[in-house]
Amino acid sequence: MSVSAVSAACIALLPSLLNAAPLPAAAYPPTASYQFALGKLLAVEGSIEDAIAAFEEAEKLAPQSKETAYVLLEHAQLLARMAQYARNPSTRDDSLRTAGEKVAAARLLAPENLDVLRGVGDVYLDLSASDPKALETARDALEAVRKRDPNDAQTFLTLGRIYLDQNQPDKAAQVFQELVNNVPQQRMAYALLVESLMRAGKQPEAEKALQEILTFDPSSVEARLNLADLLSRGGNSKTVLETLRGAPEEVRDDPRLQRQLAWALYQNGDLDEAVALVDRLTGKDPDSQALVLLRGLIVAAQGRHDEAIDLLSKVREAQPKDEGIALSLSRVMQRAGRRDEAAGVLTGLSETLEKDGKTKEAQEVRLEAAQVYFEAKQWDKVGETLRPLMTATDPAVRGQAVLVQADAFSQAKRYDEALELLGREKESPAVSSRRAEVLSRAGRTDEAGRAFSALEGGGDASALAAAQGYQRLDRYPESIPILEKLAAAHPDQAVTGFLLGAAYERTGQRDQAIAQFRRVIELEPDFHAALNYLGYTFAEAGTNLDEAVTLVSRAVALDPDNGAYVDSLGWTYYRLGRPEQARGYLERAARLEPEDATLLEHLGDVYVALGQTERARQVYQRALELDDDENVDAVRRKLGDLDKKKP
Repeated sequence: MSVSAVSAACIALLPSLLNAAPLPAAAYPPTASYQFALGKLLAVEGSIEDAIAAFEEAEKLAPQSKETAYVLLEHAQLLARMAQYARNPSTRDDSLRTAGEKVAAARLLAPENLDVLRGVGDVYLDLSASDPKALETARDALEAVRKRDPNDAQTFLTLGRIYLDQNQPDKAAQVFQELVNNVPQQRMAYALLVESLMRAGKQPEAEKALQEILTFDPSSVEARLNLADLLSRGGNSKTVLETLRGAPEEVRDDPRLQRQLAWALYQNGDLDEAVALVDRLTGKDPDSQALVLLRGLIVAAQGRHDEAIDLLSKVREAQPKDEGIALSLSRVMQRAGRRDEAAGVLTGLSETLEKDGKTKEAQEVRLEAAQVYFEAKQWDKVGETLRPLMTATDPAVRGQAVLVQADAFSQAKRYDEALELLGREKESPAVSSRRAEVLSRAGRTDEAGRAFSALEGGGDASALAAAQGYQRLDRYPESIPILEKLAAAHPDQAVTGFLLGAAYERTGQRDQAIAQFRRVIELEPDFHAALNYLGYTFAEAGTNLDEAVTLVSRAVALDPDNGAYVDSLGWTYYRLGRPEQARGYLERAARLEPEDATLLEHLGDVYVALGQTERARQVYQRALELDDDENVDAVRRKLGDLDKKKP
């Protein structure tokens, strides 16, 4: 292109290149305008060095005015683009520093100019990679744009991301919320708004934002999955199902959506439908490992232990260091009576984690292994498993190990060893409570009384530990005045309310128990132990049975393989006069907790109601073998009644 051609092109482009009408010659020299336009044109053509030279010439010729700010801005932006493609780090940093100087000079000339402020934000954001202080300048410039141009989506997105990177999710959420209010249906803004709200711990607001996305974009699988995940965390399993099933036809077969639906069915207690969906998805979903895991959990919740062990073992082979999978496998092995294998899974994982330098995780898994042996009443193996933790440098880990070991000694009636072990520990409410408990079990009543009295007279933590000690000893009446005082002083503490509700129920004060459990659920709607206890209390009394079904169903959804909860649900259906529906849940509960005598008694009652006398006799007999408390006489009477019915 000839010089005259370039000149003609520059003159033609000048108004648009300056983003304004041509300036009067007296205000802006034609030679400066020419060099500026030339630099723009050369930059478009890719003649970078010539473009920079033209910008530099324009800066020399131009007066220090607002109009010159555009020359500096274009120059800075070109340098910033050059830096992006520079292979040499030194060259890149030099270009960015010069760009920063140019755009800063432009801001001095035109401090209110939005284009200049946007340029400052962009250039200084790039500079912040090597100079963290530059980020503050970028943020302040973009904030100025935000105040004056509420429809500048790109500025809002960049500014919000800066706040997220600075771990200020509340401020980021404000920016993104303002953007979606000003410029509706901004998908990226909504996605970032949800992320900000979640990081800020504002789950209800995040749910609302996701629901808004689905109103204008119902086919958004990501939004639907994220909403279902949030609802699932809140234990709202039925709403999760509605959300997933509400997907439009064109996305309903998405493998991710179907897999999430299978999880929701499992969490909602719809186990047969869940496993059927998993079977349909097998071979179609690229994440088949997740399906194997889900199927293993479902059949485990159904009490099909051997199948669950096979499936979970396969998943563990692929992910041998995953703690969650190991714990799930161990729990199923325990239910199947394979306790040594269950503990072995955990001790093996603990050793692996220790070798990997994950000491804390290794110690937590080892504590779980010790608990397996504790529940199996293998007291010596409890000690062997805990031995490496007794010298742990972490006082919390050592303290937990000491308490478990002391409990094992006490259960084995080795009271002196338990007291000697506790005596070596630093005084704490937990240690003092255990000491009082051991003294009581050892028959040293006066010493135990003094120990409990000292705890009760301490602070709130000590008083709570005393109440828990009384309840471990089944001395519920003595825990009530302590817990009443604590509940009055701290009405927002759900755990205290739950313990008080349990004490009321165990001492026959049903109305007070119900009031406490309702208060706990109001404080923490997902407190599944309280949901179950309240529902079971209603079932036992034969009142509020429809509400009981709702309460216990929610507890089961929150913890699907908890045999006690499944038993409560089955027992509630039995009390409603629906023995066939009750049978399914109680048989499942019996597979989950095969050594629970009360549960077996419930199942026997259902078999009687269904006329299945021989089955009833078998489970009653098994309950007698397991039970060693006051229920024995009741079960014997029921067996006697069956004998009377013999032809």
